[in-house]
Amino acid sequence: MKLEIISTSVINHYNISGIASSVTGVVYKADGREETVTAQEGKVLVLVIDGVQEDLLAGKSYEVKDTFKFVPVKVYKIGGPSAAPWTNPREEDKASYYFRQALLVNEDRIDEEASVQSVIVGGTYDEKSADGITINSQGGHFNGILVDNGSRYAIRNARFYAHGDGADDLSGWAASVMADNKSEVSISDSYIETEGAVRIAVYVDNTSVADVKNTVIYTQETADTYQEYNDLVPAMIKRIPFALGMDGTIRSVNVMADGQGKFENCIVVSTSWGTLSTDSGTAYDICGTYALDVKDTFSGIGYLEVAQEGKEYTAVRELNGVKYGFTVNGSGYVTYADSGVHNRYENVEFWSPDFIQVMGSGNTGSSYSNSYLNAGHTAFMTQQSGGGTFDFTNTTIDTVDSFFQIKSGAANTGFSNVTLDNCRVNFSGTSTRSDRGILVELIESDDAGNPGILTYTINDHPEDAVATNSDINDSTATLKNGSYKGDIYNCIYNYRQALNVTLENAELEGVVSSSTAIHVDLDGKVVPNGTVLNAYMGSKEYNHANYAAEKGGFDGDCKIIGRFRHTISPLLNNPVNLTLKNSRWVAAGDGYVTILKADQLTDITAESPVTITVKALIIGDKTYEDGTYTEGNVTFVVDSTEIEVIDNGICDAGQTYGNVKYAFIARTADGAFDSKALTVKRQNYVDGNLYYKLIPAEGVKIVSCEAKDSRVEKNTAGGELAIYDYVLCPEGQTTQMSLEIVVEK
Repeated sequence: MKLEIISTSVINHYNISGIASSVTGVVYKADGREETVTAQEGKVLVLVIDGVQEDLLAGKSYEVKDTFKFVPVKVYKIGGPSAAPWTNPREEDKASYYFRQALLVNEDRIDEEASVQSVIVGGTYDEKSADGITINSQGGHFNGILVDNGSRYAIRNARFYAHGDGADDLSGWAASVMADNKSEVSISDSYIETEGAVRIAVYVDNTSVADVKNTVIYTQETADTYQEYNDLVPAMIKRIPFALGMDGTIRSVNVMADGQGKFENCIVVSTSWGTLSTDSGTAYDICGTYALDVKDTFSGIGYLEVAQEGKEYTAVRELNGVKYGFTVNGSGYVTYADSGVHNRYENVEFWSPDFIQVMGSGNTGSSYSNSYLNAGHTAFMTQQSGGGTFDFTNTTIDTVDSFFQIKSGAANTGFSNVTLDNCRVNFSGTSTRSDRGILVELIESDDAGNPGILTYTINDHPEDAVATNSDINDSTATLKNGSYKGDIYNCIYNYRQALNVTLENAELEGVVSSSTAIHVDLDGKVVPNGTVLNAYMGSKEYNHANYAAEKGGFDGDCKIIGRFRHTISPLLNNPVNLTLKNSRWVAAGDGYVTILKADQLTDITAESPVTITVKALIIGDKTYEDGTYTEGNVTFVVDSTEIEVIDNGICDAGQTYGNVKYAFIARTADGAFDSKALTVKRQNYVDGNLYYKLIPAEGVKIVSCEAKDSRVEKNTAGGELAIYDYVLCPEGQTTQMSLEIVVEK
């Protein structure tokens, strides 16, 4: 039987995203007969053919084997038309979307009116659990099982197929399994597969928990045409933010707010963007729980299939009696966290062509133990971070360019801490950034801005920097109980920020130094200032949105984000302080170290002659005077001459989610700048404003504050924002705002 959809009546006429989920009436033809179906008020229609959900769009036609039906389903949850603060959308660009799902479990009961149960095939299910079921969605914007409002639900031996676009993975629209509002869902011995733009497999929000065991999750890049992709209008993020230096349109998992995702003995693979992700989280200091708690799990960016005999794969993993072959490919990160959340990973195996993990904003950290991690570019990157700690124990990391990159400086201040304990870091492949590989680097941020920013202009100018008193909190790197090889650099130049390196019962072979750094391309060639990097947003010429396609696909511009090559240089604003405790440093080249401490001078060696220039050399209890000292192949030049510093009054600076630059500037009543007069505790928020609290130094009193190109409001927000006193809000179309503070001592 042939089914033809002649026309539809819809609530939302704005765009494909809204039309697909808001059909209230349909005119169709089957067996040559034309019929009309209309949903009751408050309901929309879902097309089910032979137990499979399909798109209900005018002009579509289907072959029906047995049965079809237009199921009226109650509109239970509506997303949109809110949008990200950086878009200022026109009305026609907004997306109101109506949640439709195979099964809605609300307050421990099945909501019959809001569930399309004819999509649930096989097995058994009730209000407490589902066992052996299959849910097959071949149409976009359709959820599988939604567990809401304090419900507890167990899913066992289930199979989910979701082929077709989703939208707004910050709200869970089109997730195969979704837990919301203090609900708990357990998933075991199951298989979840998605294919389509912005289509997520598992979504967790609002104090909910997803406990996933012995389960395969595979999310695949969109197969949309260029027009189909452009017609999607999610309210928030449609593809990975360009500033992160990757590309793609899908995440396997997203844990929001104070939700938790627990994974044990799972395989989680995505062909792009991300697998185990959190977003807009609630800080660990507030909720006290790990956003992601992952054990004995394999995860990566690339392709997954049932392993074929004789075929080579990056890795093979067996689960539930099936051998799966994984091939690393595409672009993306394995895991992400922000807003002060903490994640824990134990005995995991992660593979990525780009990054293992990206962390942004707040006191955000992660812990890895007994794991294997393989990155094709830089293993870990932090941006806009506020002191979070990464600790690695008994873990092996294979990477190409860099193990740990900390972005900071004028664009986005940030500081992070990293500890390696009994770990191995290996550098392999061809790097255009370093000959030995970079263990840790503190670099001047090239964060392009919020996810709505689609370009970045190269602007490296270390040669124009002047010594400043404007401080950013120190970053730290501690290497314990092992032999480590690679370079460590600090190239911050707009502000002053130290990188404190400590070796404990360890050996390090490499360069440790202050440096300057400039962008290079994938061939190692310098990228000139003024070069504009563009986000890939699909190819009209080749009519597709898949960045990984053979023609017209990913052009590589985003890969230049974060790709710096270092040159050692004398200290300006970038101190590197190195302390050896029962340790040994084999200097692989000349270097500039601000404070160098060791138990004895012979702890520092070199295979060929090198010169280490320091501001202070402290060996045991002895502090060396200015001069030149030689021990074996190492010449130490001690020069304690202070660098003349000009105070510019900037206590803190950065940019908002709305891409508005900000600065807090302190001065005395007579006009003299005083950047040390106060510190600023602040948080960028997705509303585009800056929440802050001013903390005067001892003996300092704030006399007045004047906002420029902005306004100050008293903070009335609750939750994690409650600790801030005020809100700095940009005015009009400004791209730069400031708060000028007069102080008295």
